[in-house]
Amino acid sequence: MYEKMLYGRKILYFRHAPPLTGLDDTSARDTQPPFDGAPGYMRSVYYYWWAFLRLSKRYKECCDNGGTGELANLYTYFGDVRGDDFMKWWRFGGHPRDSKLRMHSGRRIFSHGSREPIREANDPKLGDDHGSDRIVLSIPVSNDLARLTAEFQQLMRPLVEDRMRQLGEPQGTALFEVTSGNPSLKSLHKVLTAWQAKEANPNLKKYDLAKLLGITDKIEGVEGDADHNSKVYTTLKRLLDRAEVLIRNVERGRFPDHTDYERSGKSPEPPRALRSKLVKCREPTVIAVDAEELSLF
Repeated sequence: MYEKMLYGRKILYFRHAPPLTGLDDTSARDTQPPFDGAPGYMRSVYYYWWAFLRLSKRYKECCDNGGTGELANLYTYFGDVRGDDFMKWWRFGGHPRDSKLRMHSGRRIFSHGSREPIREANDPKLGDDHGSDRIVLSIPVSNDLARLTAEFQQLMRPLVEDRMRQLGEPQGTALFEVTSGNPSLKSLHKVLTAWQAKEANPNLKKYDLAKLLGITDKIEGVEGDADHNSKVYTTLKRLLDRAEVLIRNVERGRFPDHTDYERSGKSPEPPRALRSKLVKCREPTVIAVDAEELSLF
C-alpha cells in the first residue's frame, strides 16, 4: 500500500503508486516508468485511467451535455475530463467549485482510506476535544529515539489491539479499484499512443500509421513484402483492438481491463461506487449514492 501525505498532513492510502510530485520520496517505489524521462504524473496507473477515459466518445458526449446521458453515473465521480491538466483533475476533480460533487477528486475516488497523522496535544487543529479515536500522551523529548520508539510501541500495541477487537480491522476500499494486480505502464502507454495517433491522423493508411508508431522499424522486411506487411498490420491491429477494449471497459468504471465482454458474453463486476441502489437525482438523470462513501473522508 502506498501513502500520500496532503498539505494538511492528512494521509491517503493507495493500492498502486499515485502520481509523483517534487515533494515525494521515490525510494520505496517499484513502479517502472512508461518510458525514459516520463514526467512524474505519468508514472502512475491512475494517470492512464484518466487518459483512456478521455478517449471515450461516449464520455466526451456526457461531458458536453453537462454530465447527463448514459454515463451520468460515472460522471458523478470523474466529472469533466476534457481538460489537459491531469494533476488539476487529480487534486480537485472535474466538477465546478460550487458543486457538491467537488469532493470527488481523482485522489479521493482511488484512495483506499485515510488517516490523520500524529500531532502534538497543543496542535490547534485538534481543538479541545481530541475525539474518541485519539489519546493524549506525555512523551519526554530526548536524544534516544530508538528507546522512545520502543516504549511507544509497547504502550500503544494493547490499546490498538483492543480497539481492533471492538471495532474490527479497518477495511479501506476505493470507490474505483485498478482491476490488474500489476499493470504495465509501458504497455498502457504504447496502446494509448497508438490510439491517439489513429485519432489524430484519420486519413493515414494503415502502413503509414504503423510507420509513424515505429512498428515497421521493429519488423524485418520492407513495405510491399507480403510477410512483412502482414506482421505490421497484425501488430497494429492488436494495439488498436486492445485500446478499443480498454476504452469500452473504462466506460464501465473498470481499468485496465482487457476482457472483451461483448465477445465473451460475461458480465463484468461494476466498481464499488456504481454497485449502489440508484436514486432519482434530476430528470432524466440518476446517480449512484453510496452512504459508505460519504463517511470515508
